Amino acid sequence: MDIVTVHHLKKYYGKGEKQVRALDGIDLSIEKGKFTAVIGASGSGKTTLLNMIGGMDVPDEGEVIVDGISLRGMKEKELAVFRRRKVGFIHQNFNLVSALTVRENILFPLSLAGASQDKMLFREITEILGLEDRLDAWPDQLSGGGQQRVAVARALISRPAIILADEPTGNLDSKNSQNVMGFLKMPVETYHQTLVMITHNLEIAQMADRVIRIEDGRIFGQEETHAAQF
Repeated sequence: MDIVTVHHLKKYYGKGEKQVRALDGIDLSIEKGKFTAVIGASGSGKTTLLNMIGGMDVPDEGEVIVDGISLRGMKEKELAVFRRRKVGFIHQNFNLVSALTVRENILFPLSLAGASQDKMLFREITEILGLEDRLDAWPDQLSGGGQQRVAVARALISRPAIILADEPTGNLDSKNSQNVMGFLKMPVETYHQTLVMITHNLEIAQMADRVIRIEDGRIFGQEETHAAQF
């Protein structure tokens, strides 16, 4: 079953001779409960694609359908509701709120949505991610890997239909990258959630079930990895 379907997606920036085709007619489907990696050079269109799936940007042509919901024609307020209810974001720079504790950062999406906390889920996520003893700490008291674990917990706490990660290991060393990838795969393996991740790192990409390569705004190839066979 596919959780994301993209039809003939096009996105242009600029006009005339300076116009850039960020996405040039992409058709794509992403299977529910799987880990999909999107790779490509800088400027290839992969971040634009992720933003379209997450309702952060709108296409000039085409349609995005996520968990049975078409984003076509949605106004910004509707897209904001969609993002809060359906999408968990994990950013390269963590995007934690420095004035909030670890606990408050994790629960922040629920505060925005006015939703109640599932205490059992909170306890389970923080224990799995090794954060149960750091809940009252401030973000700047954590290492880069620790901050990224908080970002992962925050993305999971609202039980999103899909998790979107933009270069989540980009600012981490090799050891922390491997550790964070283990945590990122956890929601797929434990909760059967869907993860779509952008990365430049081919070694990291091979940990996914499926790898999609984008070049010049088009899909240039895709393959199931060795990881998908287990």
